[in-house]
Amino acid sequence: MKKKKNISVGKTLGFSFQFLITNFDKRLKDGLPAVIFITIAFNILNYLIGKDIATNFTIFFFFIFTMIVSSAVGICVHEEIINKSKTAFLKEFLSPRSIKYFLNFLVLSFIALSPLLIHFFVRKMLNVQNDYASIAIILWVLTTILSLKLIFVLPKLTLGIDYNYNIKELNMVGSKLFLLLTIVTVIFLVPSMIYLTLQLSFMTSYKDVYQMIKPIFDIGSFYISYLNYITIFAVISFAFKDYFSK
Repeated sequence: MKKKKNISVGKTLGFSFQFLITNFDKRLKDGLPAVIFITIAFNILNYLIGKDIATNFTIFFFFIFTMIVSSAVGICVHEEIINKSKTAFLKEFLSPRSIKYFLNFLVLSFIALSPLLIHFFVRKMLNVQNDYASIAIILWVLTTILSLKLIFVLPKLTLGIDYNYNIKELNMVGSKLFLLLTIVTVIFLVPSMIYLTLQLSFMTSYKDVYQMIKPIFDIGSFYISYLNYITIFAVISFAFKDYFSK
């Protein structure tokens, strides 16, 4: 594939939110299975924690399950934007391609989070006290940018294009992608905080009925997260198209 070796931050951001808003009602409908899966898993985890049954493995399993669901969503977004093909979430969920996508997604996430994981391991597991949190955060930014320099392996995997984890696979726009994903995350923090405030207010005012309708609030919260992920995968897709455009 011929590389343009650059992307437009403004165009990529604009196209990504345009993708989200276009046929918004259909986006909500298509996202229902993914949101329901995550909501059920979250409430099971919440129940196990409340009964003191949950372990670190249980929490880790929920994290893995969330990434598996997100991987299927990512494939659907890549297919629609890059390949102009509509793919159903339920068709991709737990498919061989989705599992392969998840494994690569997990590797990239580990690369990005490695400084924070090492910092946590040193402090909590080895019980070593240090004041290197600021250094860990700086290193996290750098490793996240490195991970984003490899992020195009995900749309390549979706399209069936060969890829390798080597220096030739590194793109030139990791910093721009970091900026784009930061902007998207900050934008979605606004509805997330508003929704959380309303949820806490309802929980305080209607304690008796809150537990019965809590799953409904959870669905709303995970819908916001779902829309956030759609936009993030759209950013990756449009950046990929722009980067490899002739």
